[in-house]
Amino acid sequence: MKLEGDAIALRRLFENEQALAAGRVPPHRILVIGTGGGMSCIRTAAYLAAFRDAGIGEAIDHAITVSGAGGGMGAFLSGMPHRAIRIFETLALSGFILSGRHGWRSMQLKILGEALRGEHCPIAFDDRKIRAHRTSWHVVATRMTGESLLIDAKLAMPDSAQAVLASSAFPSLTPPVQLGLGAAAEDFVDGACGMPMPISAGIKKFRPDTVIVLESRPHPKFLPWVERHLWPMLAPMFMRGMPVRLRNGVAAMDVTFAHEAARLAELKRIKWCRVTPSADAVPVGVLTTDIRVLRKAADEAGRFMRATLREAAPAAVV
Repeated sequence: MKLEGDAIALRRLFENEQALAAGRVPPHRILVIGTGGGMSCIRTAAYLAAFRDAGIGEAIDHAITVSGAGGGMGAFLSGMPHRAIRIFETLALSGFILSGRHGWRSMQLKILGEALRGEHCPIAFDDRKIRAHRTSWHVVATRMTGESLLIDAKLAMPDSAQAVLASSAFPSLTPPVQLGLGAAAEDFVDGACGMPMPISAGIKKFRPDTVIVLESRPHPKFLPWVERHLWPMLAPMFMRGMPVRLRNGVAAMDVTFAHEAARLAELKRIKWCRVTPSADAVPVGVLTTDIRVLRKAADEAGRFMRATLREAAPAAVV
C-alpha cells in the first residue's frame, strides 16, 4: 500500500471534524472518491472503517463512488463501516460469483442487493441515516448509450442500495439494473464503463479544495500483462450487440483511469492524495472469492490507513 500526493489532504479531514464538533463551519471542502474493482472493493470498506477508528465521521463534504466502492460508503454513512467488510465476506460465500461453461463467470447482483438490504448480512444500509448525513453521496453509473453520469444516491429509487447495484452492473457479467430517477426509470450498467476515475467530473460539480482518492485496485501499469494488453481487444467481443460507445468505454477503462489519475498531479490549488495498492500488495481480483485472500487484503488496507491517518493527524488529536 502507498500514499501518493500530499498528506495535508488527510489532515484536513481532522480539521473539518474538529470544526464541526465545535459548532463551527468546516474550513475545507473535501471530496472523497472511491474507485471500483469488484471484490477488491473490500479495501475501500477497510479504508472507511479506519476513518471511523480515527474519529472521522462527518468531515467529508462530498463522496463519489464507482461500482462496489458504494458498499463501503453506504455503510460509512449508515454509521457502521466496520460491518461493510462483511458484505464482501458474505458475497464470497454465497454464490455471488458463478462459474459457467468454458470458465466464463457471472455476478448475481440479486445477492448483493440482499446483502445491502440486510437479508443475509448484518450490514443493511440505513437510508434514513444516509439521507440525514451531511455528506452528499453520488454514484457513477453508465447509460446503455455509453454516457456515464453522477447519480445522487440519496434520491435514487427505490433506495440507495439500488443505486449501488446500478453502479456495479458490469456488462457481460450481469444484466443492466433499472434505477428510478424522479418520475422516470432507466437501465444502467457499471459506472467504470465510462468514468472509472471521476476526478474531473467531481471537481467540476463540487469545486473542492481537497480531493482524497481511495483506490481498491493497483494503478493499471501494475496489473497483469494479459489484462493490460488483451482486455482492450477482447472487451468488444464480449459485448456484441451493445452500443459502440459503451463497448469502447469498457475497452478503454484502464486508459481512462490512468489519464484521470495523472490529472491529479496537475492540480495547482487543490490539495490531493491517493491511497492505492502497490505492486506488492495482496493480490485481489475483481472476481476473487477466496475469503482468506479477501480478509488479508482488508487487514492490509486497514492497517495502512490507520497508520497513515495517525501520521497525518494534528498533534492534539494524536
